[in-house]
Amino acid sequence: MSNKRVLVVDEESAFTRLLQDDLEQRAISVACVYSPGDENGAVAFAPNAVVIDKDILANTSADLIQAFDKISHKLPLVLMTGADAKLTHDSSDPVQGGNAQIVATIPKPFEPNVLAELIDQHAEASQKTILDSEYISALIASNRLLDNLVVEFQSKHALTDGRVVGYEALSRLKTRRAISPATIFSAATEINLEIAATLNVIDHMMKLARSLKGRGKSVPVSFNCSAILLTRRDFVDALCSRLQRHGNLRGSVMMEITEENRVANIKVVAEICHMLSRYGLKVSIDDYGTGYSNIDRIAAIPFAELKLDKEIFWAFCDGRLPITIIESIIDFCHMRGATTVVEGIETPFHLGKARLLGADQGQGFYWGHAIPPQYLVRDWCGSPV
Repeated sequence: MSNKRVLVVDEESAFTRLLQDDLEQRAISVACVYSPGDENGAVAFAPNAVVIDKDILANTSADLIQAFDKISHKLPLVLMTGADAKLTHDSSDPVQGGNAQIVATIPKPFEPNVLAELIDQHAEASQKTILDSEYISALIASNRLLDNLVVEFQSKHALTDGRVVGYEALSRLKTRRAISPATIFSAATEINLEIAATLNVIDHMMKLARSLKGRGKSVPVSFNCSAILLTRRDFVDALCSRLQRHGNLRGSVMMEITEENRVANIKVVAEICHMLSRYGLKVSIDDYGTGYSNIDRIAAIPFAELKLDKEIFWAFCDGRLPITIIESIIDFCHMRGATTVVEGIETPFHLGKARLLGADQGQGFYWGHAIPPQYLVRDWCGSPV
């Protein structure tokens, strides 16, 4: 993580979403407070500076002010105001006598680089490293994790012509967008929490699949599922119920089985996958090259797709892994009639290397980050079910 951390207190909007992404690209870690009850996460994040909407500060709860006071170092505050205001640099009185002090006022909307300069000027770099897991644990402790999860979709593309051939549904923390789904669920060790979050993703995935199909743009939409969940009867029953209810989506939905060290007997997972495939659910092996790097271990699973882990792909790009190893994996998949997807394509160089391998599809920041569903379906609204 960056040694500068900024807490943004504002209403959730496209503006704050883009602000998070931009500051993270500038090596400034960002967490947001959108709702009462997120103060524990704010304290665990231990920000070096706070950016807060002026109206929210005027009406904020005492809990947030007390959260600021729990942070041991001085806390510079940048106020965001209406468009009619001007950028000012001032040192006002501390907020309600605490250690937070207003240092500047900035009118919205503003260019992120203006805020980044203010942060560089006023925020002291922290010597303490805050783990993402600490932040997630704080949200779990205050029962705020599920409320802060949103579902976004990242596209998959044909390597031949770049057309969109699918979407992957991904959980994101709206308050800390930079934290990966894998990190979220590795920290959320309570299995019932993982089940609830995964079912929420499934509901959003099915809604998008229905919407795309209704518009004549039917491409597979996938969700991630840890193998341990497939050993849970309550989760499998809930998944089957959804597949039965949306039988018209046969072949349009896919389950990406993620790396799982908690499952000793992969045959149990394979049996469940065979059963789910009869409901029209396609199966994908995600992050191949990590937990499922043994061909014999996955051979019994009826997978229609295999996704090559980005670290393996990058090792090939850097010359650390022979092309023959990856080609043998791709040949194995093609002999089974399975599609191969290269993860981690971020540059034209990566794209050229992926094509050289003979893989079918690619996914990565070269085509863009995950986006909210309303960017894919204009009239997206309401419950996902």
